[in-house]
Amino acid sequence: MCRKIFIIAFLGILLAGNSVFSQKKVLPGLVEEPQFWIKSRNSGDAYYWESLTKKEAKISEKKHKGAVFNFNPSIVFDTTQDSLILPLGSESKRKQTLFMVYKVKDSLKEQFLWTINDPQKTLSVATNKRLVDLKKYSYQTYQEKIKPHKANIHFFQQNVTDSVAKLSSLTIGQKSKFDKLPPEEFKGNISEILVYNRVLSGLETQKVASYLAIKYGISLSQFDIKNYLNSKGETIWDIEKHKGFESSITGIGRDDSSGLLQPKSSNMAEEGLLTIELKSKSDKIPNNYFAFWSDNGKNLLVKKQEQGEPIGIAREWQLDFANPVDLSLDWNFNPNFIKGTVPKDTYYWLLVDYSGKGTYDEKDSEYVRLASTSSKEKLVLTDFNWDKQKTGKTKFTLKVAPEMFSRVWITEATCGVMGSGELNYTIEGGQAPFSVTVKKEGSETVVKQWNQAAKSTSGLQLSSGTYDYIVRDGKGNLYSETVFVADKQGTFPNLKPNYLLTEGNALTLDASAGLPNGNYEYQWFYEGDFIDNNPKILIDQPGNYELRLLNGQECKTSTKIAIATDGKEITDSSVLILYPNPTIEGRFSIAMQFPKKTNATISIYTPTGSLIKQKQLTQIETYLHDEVIQSAAGMYLVTVNSDFGTKTFKVIVKD
Repeated sequence: MCRKIFIIAFLGILLAGNSVFSQKKVLPGLVEEPQFWIKSRNSGDAYYWESLTKKEAKISEKKHKGAVFNFNPSIVFDTTQDSLILPLGSESKRKQTLFMVYKVKDSLKEQFLWTINDPQKTLSVATNKRLVDLKKYSYQTYQEKIKPHKANIHFFQQNVTDSVAKLSSLTIGQKSKFDKLPPEEFKGNISEILVYNRVLSGLETQKVASYLAIKYGISLSQFDIKNYLNSKGETIWDIEKHKGFESSITGIGRDDSSGLLQPKSSNMAEEGLLTIELKSKSDKIPNNYFAFWSDNGKNLLVKKQEQGEPIGIAREWQLDFANPVDLSLDWNFNPNFIKGTVPKDTYYWLLVDYSGKGTYDEKDSEYVRLASTSSKEKLVLTDFNWDKQKTGKTKFTLKVAPEMFSRVWITEATCGVMGSGELNYTIEGGQAPFSVTVKKEGSETVVKQWNQAAKSTSGLQLSSGTYDYIVRDGKGNLYSETVFVADKQGTFPNLKPNYLLTEGNALTLDASAGLPNGNYEYQWFYEGDFIDNNPKILIDQPGNYELRLLNGQECKTSTKIAIATDGKEITDSSVLILYPNPTIEGRFSIAMQFPKKTNATISIYTPTGSLIKQKQLTQIETYLHDEVIQSAAGMYLVTVNSDFGTKTFKVIVKD
């Protein structure tokens, strides 16, 4: 017996029309020939089952309640009054391939998707959690990421030979009438069902899965099938060309042979976060034209990400879009998904890299100001030119900054040579003239101060060290940034540029290992924020780390380290992030995410262990806690204790 299973995550909303499909032969992925092809359709508020094959099935013709599934109709399936039974025939060799697009109300509850029955007993069962073989009393649990998804495409194949041919049938959503099994009956909605009376080949499976994935806002990235194919079998999205951008893959476009016209989509993993719509001035999207976007899977927490740029989120997207004729995209982003505290009087800015490289070099990138962070409105770009450099791919991310700010990049210095480094910058927004001041960090010692009308300059000579860079525009807007100028030469740690967290386990990095004898100072940073000054640190979360190392000759080096994860999580793991660190006037936040609700205690101590204050939090799961240390500048210890362990942060308080 051979069985393959995958489930796929997704999210939804409402379909816009275009011209009539020209192909006469319309089959999902152009794969011959479904035994059953059943999908939801609607006429206004009335929803019905539509059968697109001649094979007879017990399908209700009555009007149903309906919902929207990535801009496509979807029937709300009520097992108390709805039934859907598909006869599979009476051969001794049972060969089937099944696809089912569904969305459950509660993904934590195990619910029946279908049962395969002969006249006297139930043979197989699929739930939203697992597949069960009742002849062998064995089961297989589906793959799941951190949490189960409400919306999925269920896929099942079987190739079974029985000694005696018996009539069998597939019953959707309802409990077995022969066996008392613990799962509940299905509660949710169903959009499309495909059943083949044979085992599809890998290519056929991939073409059908691609059709459903594009139509229903689904990512294939976490399963065996990763590339997207059109009905011709051509690759229209290649995972090998999207390294690091393999999460929440979403597509729009047209494939007449599949009956696919999906001009608007949003990925179901985070329903309503990002919606993109494809438009044509001639009202005709070309056949077999597609645009895709995907992201790096990082979080949406606003904090410092890299030197020289304003605060923002770690999430980045890659958009594959080329405009051959008259096509354009409408871009819509819901800022309510963004986490963390944003400063007052700031705006969301879209940072776009038209080269598609993701380096965001000044010559290849652009900041586009969006709505105020105080507004709850969607962020919208209409008919925006995403393909300015005609590369066919663009990367973008979101930043948070005031009306006027500056982006800075550094040319490294030569150790021991005064003024051999360079500070370069571009001012975004604001009104000339601009006053620019560079000071030694944390002091009033002015290195240089001047006025200018231009919005950019390069070549301000600096020695290695840390500086405060301050800009004031003609209207009095003020922006400041702390930058670090490293030396090209000096002592570098014996650390790799990339590490992988596996199975949810932490790793220890020791910057002192293998260094020549001498005196060294260490500073560790995570996503731009200082976290520790010890040579050894314990790392339990992915992201971008930096080690600044000072040797006895006063040479200052910077080493960037990227920490990735294999996606496998320890079930009792938790994520805690403290920011900003160092903190001005003692104000900071702790973002906490626990696997389930827990009581937590936040304690603040002096370095000698004296308790300053303590806060009890009751039954929290995902929580953002704002705190303040109302004491003198210096270092303090902040601990978070919960059912999932204790984590301690060293917090630097500045005046």
